[in-house]
Amino acid sequence: MKLWQKIFLSTLALMVGITALISVLLLRSTRDALWQREQQRAMTQHQYLAGILQAGVISQRLRQGVVLLQEDQTRQIATQLLEQQATDDYLAGLMLLDQEEKALWSQLPTGVTLPVGTSETLTQCQLQAGDEPGEWYLICAMPLSLEAGQYRLVAAYAVGDLQRQLNQQAVQAVALSLIISLVAAGGLLLLVRRLLRPLGALRESARRIAGGSYAERLDIRGTDELADLAQDMNALAQGVQERVEQLEQVAEERRVFVANLAHEMKTPLTSIMGYADLLYLPREVPEEQRVEYSCIILDEARRLRSLSAKLMELLTVGSVNLTYVPTPLHQVVQEVAVSLEPLLEQNGLDLACDCPPISLSMDVELFKSLLYNLLDNARKASPTGGKLSLTAQPSGSDVVIHVRDWGQGIPPEELEKICQPFYMVDKSRSRKAGGAGLGLALCQAIVAAHHGTMEFWSQLEEGTEVTLTFPLNQEVDTHE
Repeated sequence: MKLWQKIFLSTLALMVGITALISVLLLRSTRDALWQREQQRAMTQHQYLAGILQAGVISQRLRQGVVLLQEDQTRQIATQLLEQQATDDYLAGLMLLDQEEKALWSQLPTGVTLPVGTSETLTQCQLQAGDEPGEWYLICAMPLSLEAGQYRLVAAYAVGDLQRQLNQQAVQAVALSLIISLVAAGGLLLLVRRLLRPLGALRESARRIAGGSYAERLDIRGTDELADLAQDMNALAQGVQERVEQLEQVAEERRVFVANLAHEMKTPLTSIMGYADLLYLPREVPEEQRVEYSCIILDEARRLRSLSAKLMELLTVGSVNLTYVPTPLHQVVQEVAVSLEPLLEQNGLDLACDCPPISLSMDVELFKSLLYNLLDNARKASPTGGKLSLTAQPSGSDVVIHVRDWGQGIPPEELEKICQPFYMVDKSRSRKAGGAGLGLALCQAIVAAHHGTMEFWSQLEEGTEVTLTFPLNQEVDTHE
């Protein structure tokens, strides 16, 4: 069952129940008021008849000049007076009972019985049905004192018209309730469908989003709960669209990564296989050519080893739990500078390091790899006889590290791409220097793992500066 059907049926049932309850309460109130009025009328009529009997007996006693009439005289006068009371449409019959409940005179309608459980001292009325359909009588019994005897006067009052009126009112109330319920049901159906129409639009939009239309957005109208739901649906669609775009971008980056990796590995492998064939196929290879081919094979093998090592480091940063230890930064810088001395001497480069005694929480080997890669990139970009610098200085709660070269620089349009895996600004120069375009991608991953930031500044023919910012840990003893 759909939501609009549940709301419609439950609301309709509630309305019908309330309408029926109100109708029943109104009918009951009207019936009680009418019956109370009818009983009051019957009691008044009954007291009038009792007064006629008492006045007749007293009048006869005065005529005879006696103190009390005899019992048989009293009964005879009472029956004569009752016979003189003509019945009409309202007064349907009379009965006089003695103290022993014997009927002295009776003219009650057929099928009417005496009131059950009536008191001998109080006037009571009971409703009874007659033999004919639609006949209803109000039977009233009243104690009556005539001279020295006690009697009961019983009268039947025809109330069939009142009962038919009440039944007609009940039928009319039921019919009116049904008509009101039908009209309310129609109006309620239109109202529910109108109010829940935006919910149908939400459902259709959700289906389109689920089908791949992630750019789908809902039109938000009003300030009710459905408008809030539409706003949440739009936020959900926006989040799904952004997530899908991120996944597509990641998939594309992976595809490019794999393609570049295959290309980067294909080049040295082709060289190795080609020069190995040159050494293998001829029977005699001159010593000079053998040395040349062996050097080429060795260089390409080293290039493959460097490529695989950097790939492993790049994967390690993202998948392995790193161990962070507070470490003196100047010691790490000194060790990296020592490891780079042979390469720097080959290119005639001078490295200037300036690092105060500060400590950083770091994974030592990865942090060394970070500084080594940045300085190695600076070495490759610098001309022979140039200079490099590595400086560190505290800045508030952070430490800022600058790696600077005065080499060829990077074009402004290339700065946003240099951290992409396998991206190289000068591909021919980078391959000649043994690069594969993974160094800065690895550096970026290491900086992120240490909760730092990395920024680049570069000008053509003026050089490049990399700025690293990390949370500062504490000072250490300079004599360590």
